[in-house]
Amino acid sequence: MPTNDLRALALWMAVVPLVTFNVSYLIAVAYEHVPACIPYLSGCTSVSSTGRMLPESLVFKAGMLSTVVVVALLWHRSANFLRSAGQAPLGVNLLRVLGMLAATSLMLYAVILGGKGDELRLLRRIGIDGFALSNLLIQITFIVLYRPMRITATQKLFRWLVVICIALPLLGVAAEVAKAVGMPRRATNNAVAWNAFVVVSAYYAVVARIWWHHGISGGRPTSPSE
Repeated sequence: MPTNDLRALALWMAVVPLVTFNVSYLIAVAYEHVPACIPYLSGCTSVSSTGRMLPESLVFKAGMLSTVVVVALLWHRSANFLRSAGQAPLGVNLLRVLGMLAATSLMLYAVILGGKGDELRLLRRIGIDGFALSNLLIQITFIVLYRPMRITATQKLFRWLVVICIALPLLGVAAEVAKAVGMPRRATNNAVAWNAFVVVSAYYAVVARIWWHHGISGGRPTSPSE
């Protein structure tokens, strides 16, 4: 399977969700649905708040629901590539299952967002938490599966994958420390969520670059000795 396709899918995951959140936020600010600030620093509003009301919800849902398809395709096709490189079926099948879980969770979150009632809030929380957890497991699984496939051009990129993967839980730790020393709980959680999506986008950008290097061989796995 051509790695150009994998690169395009990974680039979508690196760019489109982040652009969606920021464009939705700017529209929400323009309509005075959320306060104007730098949410990455102040946490004045949540990511979800940028997709609850019209018209920004149209942009938000369009970006998220299209990303549902992309995340499922990316990890399914990445699993196919890794399998063709000799990775064990158990590992690549786990990557496929996690990709579907991430896509399903994101779809649940996007569809439910904006609905009112305790039941819908619970479903929304299940969706976003499910996506966050499955995405982290995907990152770890891909690191494990890709490690023996590294080529000279992707050695540093592989190390970046590891660093970025570690950065996500560290954000959570930093949030708990900040709240322990008196920072507002909601604002801290909001700021961490905004920055977590930047970290996730960076991971997918590195994955796209990795597939770009493998694309020189038209998608054929390249051994480190070549």
